[in-house]
Amino acid sequence: MYALVCCCMIGFVGCSDNVEDASSKHKYTESESPYLRGDTAALITKAVEFGVGHFQTVTINLADYAAKFKSNMNMTVDQVINGLKDKSVVFYNINPTRNIWNKAAMTKGSTGWYYNTAGGVCQESDSLQAMSLEIDTNAKTLKLNPKSDAKAGTVFSFNVGFAVNGTDYDNYVRFTFNVSVTDPSIVLEDITIPAGDYSAYSLDLNDYTSTINTCMGLSVSDFLSKIDAGNEIVGPIHMAVVNSSGVWDNTSAYTANPPGYWMTDKGVVCNWGATGFTLYAETSISDHVLNIGRAPGLASGNKYTISVGYKDTGDASKFFRFIITATLE
Repeated sequence: MYALVCCCMIGFVGCSDNVEDASSKHKYTESESPYLRGDTAALITKAVEFGVGHFQTVTINLADYAAKFKSNMNMTVDQVINGLKDKSVVFYNINPTRNIWNKAAMTKGSTGWYYNTAGGVCQESDSLQAMSLEIDTNAKTLKLNPKSDAKAGTVFSFNVGFAVNGTDYDNYVRFTFNVSVTDPSIVLEDITIPAGDYSAYSLDLNDYTSTINTCMGLSVSDFLSKIDAGNEIVGPIHMAVVNSSGVWDNTSAYTANPPGYWMTDKGVVCNWGATGFTLYAETSISDHVLNIGRAPGLASGNKYTISVGYKDTGDASKFFRFIITATLE
C-alpha cells in the first residue's frame, strides 16, 4: 500500500506544469508550459503609452533589435521570421510570475493576442479587454493597438518572446511591454487669482507646447492664429466651456472679450452681471495667454473649478482642455 501511494504521488507530480517539472530537457508538447531560463541580456523593455482621443498604432521594428537576436538566438531577423514558418522558432507569451512560457493559442486571428487590463491573454469579447498585439511577418514588426474605448488610467504589462524550438527554450529574446493609457487632452491647473475686482491669473500657452502639438498637431503660434475670435478672426478652432461631466458647450456665443466667457460658480456660461457670475476666461491671442479672472465683490479664499478648452471644428480628433481650480487671494 505504501509503495502504491508513493507511485501515485510521483505520477501526479509528473503531470504538473511547475517550473521544476518543466525544466527537464525534452521536446515540449503543445499542452506543456516550458520553464523560462532567467537571462537579463535577452530582455527588451518597452514603455508604451496610448493617449485617449489620439490612439495610434505602436509599431516595433524587429530589425532594430537585430543584434539582440544574433547574440541570444544566433539568428538574423530574417532567420527568426522564417523559423516561425518552419516551426524551428516559437513565438509565445511569457508568464513572469510563474517563470514559464505561456503557450496559449492566438486569440487575434492567427497573428496575435488580445490582453485584458491585468495583462493576461483574453478574447476580443472579454469585458476587460484593453489592447492587442500582432506580428506582421512580412513587415517584420510587432503592432500594438489599444481598444477604441480604453480608459485613461489603465496600466498593465505583458511579455512575449521568440525562442529557438528544441529540447528547451533557453535561447530566446523577450519583450516586456509596460502599457499605460493617459489622457493628453486634459491639463490640470491650480491657480491663485490676485486680489482686486477683475484681476486675472495668466496661463502662458507657450508652457503647453507639447499638449498643443500632440492634441492639435500645431505649434503654439499656428494654433493661436487659427482660433475663432468672433468678428475679429474667423478660424477653425473654437474656444468652449466644458461642464463638470466633460460635455462641451458648442452652442454658446462668447460672453466676455472674445474669445472668452463669463461663467457662474458652477462653471456654466453666463453673461456679465447675471446671477452667480463669478469667473471669466479669455484667450489673449496677441499675448499667447489664457486669462482667468474674477468678478467684482468676491470674497478672498473662495475656490472655484472651471473647464475651458479648444476644439478644431473640422476635425473631431483635435481638442484639449484645461480643468482649472482657482482660489481667490
